[in-house]
Amino acid sequence: MQKKPRFRPTVIVFSALVYAVAVLGGMTSARAEDRSRVLASLEAPEAALETVTVDYKQIDREKVLEAFFEDLGSPLKPNVKKFIEVADKYGLDYRLLPAISCMESTCGKRIIPGSYNPFGWGIHSNSYISFESFDEAIETVGKGLAEKYASKGYDTPEEIAPIYTPPNHVNWLKGVNFFYSEMETLEGQI
Repeated sequence: MQKKPRFRPTVIVFSALVYAVAVLGGMTSARAEDRSRVLASLEAPEAALETVTVDYKQIDREKVLEAFFEDLGSPLKPNVKKFIEVADKYGLDYRLLPAISCMESTCGKRIIPGSYNPFGWGIHSNSYISFESFDEAIETVGKGLAEKYASKGYDTPEEIAPIYTPPNHVNWLKGVNFFYSEMETLEGQI
């Protein structure tokens, strides 16, 4: 399921509404010609509609993540579909979990052996959380981000950083944003 664009491809403008706002706002000095055009549109509303089409590019998120992880030599490349599935399931930006994994564990290359935890999730001092697989880690952390962060309105790296990694959130944020920008570059190329 592709992420819905933040704008509608078709925008409809109704001239009579614009005229009513202008009159109510004290802007009554419109020319008689303009008034008669607007009044005529009240009699034939279909004539007052203007349709504008805005094109947008659909992003092949799977190809973007495959290229991203390939370029970085990440062991997470086989898990691309899971990253997208979890992002869609929990309403997260598809780039968030990959960017966090790259910041926390060099894209899954530097993890506690056998932990399958590329996110640094639950790693404190001498304790850590292990998962049975990268897929389980992606699912668990995606759900955790949705419940503990996004549900409270924290859904961008800027909002998440101070909570996710309080001792060094500024550097963490810079790193996560760097990986976001790398994926955005690939979006424009693929």
